[in-house]
Amino acid sequence: MSYKYVIALLGLGIIGALIVTADRTLPEELLLAVPFTNQAPTGKWDRNEDCEEASITMANAYLNGNRDDKLPPAVAQEYINSLKRWEETNIGYNADTGAYATSHMAEGTFGITVRQIKNYTETDLKKELVKNNVILLPINARLLGNPNYAESGPFYHMLVVRGYNASGFIVNDPGTEQGNGMIYPFKTLQRAAADWNNSAKIMDSTIKIALILSK
Repeated sequence: MSYKYVIALLGLGIIGALIVTADRTLPEELLLAVPFTNQAPTGKWDRNEDCEEASITMANAYLNGNRDDKLPPAVAQEYINSLKRWEETNIGYNADTGAYATSHMAEGTFGITVRQIKNYTETDLKKELVKNNVILLPINARLLGNPNYAESGPFYHMLVVRGYNASGFIVNDPGTEQGNGMIYPFKTLQRAAADWNNSAKIMDSTIKIALILSK
């Protein structure tokens, strides 16, 4: 493995076992230092539906060089509030924004570049993380089996994928205060993957889509 390759990865805030072969196969494990916030940073969980805004807030912080473990609650809340104001002005609503609307929001507010990968594979996600890209996944949270959710969790949800190891993918899940660095096997994420159809007000489990965020 190239010495310069290792230094480049470390310089991007990537933590993990950077074990690659001469043909540049994927690292065995990897972790991007994406700061965490839940979707109710000031504790107001009642009717809270700000998972998309919280996910963009985390991704934007990392892409702008923030390597803290957590975002200050007041700072995170201000970013979330500004995103919600942008949504009301530009798309007309701020609850349950599907992949297209969330992509539009990230691009329109913070100038983030967003690509979409439909029917993504485990390797697709790993390759994007190695490139220092942050991944947002729209999912049906009730299929994740997370015991930390209240009332089994929301139907439509979004979380941040920030790394992987032998146990699965490491995520920042804004749907719970315990969501910093949670791990889900790829099969669990794939089973839960779904996008929100705002016109029909339904989850579409036939759409498995990953949002790839970069600067």
